Amino acid sequence: MKDCETVHDLDQELNTFIQAKCLIPGGLGLWETYFRKICRAWGHIDDTIRPQHIIFAADNGCNMEGYVGYNYEVTQKQSRNMVLGHTAATHFCEFNHIPYEVVDVGVASDDGIGVNCKVAKGTKNILNHQAMTADEFEYAFMAGRKRVAYHAEQGINLISFGEMGLGNTTTSAAVLSALTGRPVEDTVGPGSWPNKPDLMKRKLDFVQSALDFHKGNLDTVPHIIACVGGFDIAAMLGAMIECATKRVPFVIDGFISAVAAACAVHMDDNVKHFAIPSHHSRETGMEIALNEVGFKNQDVPIQAQMAMGEGTGAILMVQILKTTQYMFVNVGTFAEMMRL
Repeated sequence: MKDCETVHDLDQELNTFIQAKCLIPGGLGLWETYFRKICRAWGHIDDTIRPQHIIFAADNGCNMEGYVGYNYEVTQKQSRNMVLGHTAATHFCEFNHIPYEVVDVGVASDDGIGVNCKVAKGTKNILNHQAMTADEFEYAFMAGRKRVAYHAEQGINLISFGEMGLGNTTTSAAVLSALTGRPVEDTVGPGSWPNKPDLMKRKLDFVQSALDFHKGNLDTVPHIIACVGGFDIAAMLGAMIECATKRVPFVIDGFISAVAAACAVHMDDNVKHFAIPSHHSRETGMEIALNEVGFKNQDVPIQAQMAMGEGTGAILMVQILKTTQYMFVNVGTFAEMMRL
């Protein structure tokens, strides 16, 4: 279908299109909101959502050196498990006929796992080093852009994001505090740890110490991610920027991808027109990250207290979006009903 020349033209077309349907005006709430947003992102009304799920996998130095989290080798094993289709997210994809890929941007393994875009075998420990060099940031950032560009060329018109990497709630909290100026108490959550006071204090102290160590170098999004972020965040950032460039709407998953989206909006405010939330993760900083993208709690459809990662919430949202897109396009009109 031909793109409308202006947003105003498309909004008028959408109003005419929806008002003719045999639906209660506004009765579908957020699903109409996101149907409209997807069409605005495309610049036209399309019959079908053609999705792709991308999982960025990487290890983090803070975890590899044993400062936070569990055995870092879990990242490698679970990434291989995802390639084989044996995880929660990949079963969600399989059941809902959503293609997926695992993109290795920094797993601590000798070989590439899935799509090999490995920058290095994990980042450095942010407590006493930059996580990555400027060149490594650029490589991960461009890897994300290239994956989106590739899928857009194949006709994909909706992308969802997931991640895999032990320690990435720690790096994400550090990035979010650096980006917003919010105290670590507002951004650090338990992640996959048991929510115990002694473990939380250890994580809070770690993130605060890392931010103190890099103070003075946290002036831009690339510098923030290079200092205290992860390769997964850098790659998702690039992917989201490319989604806006290619006019492909994308679905945010949980805390890590919400932080990446917040970074993307800080780099390019236009990104917010292509972002769609899926679920409200139980991680502490989730609401802050989504607010930075322009979403309030009532804009987030799935309230399930999830903290699985891999894009599980995003995949569920994609399936709902596919369902509602099909309905809006195919549901009958009032004129057709009156002829019965």
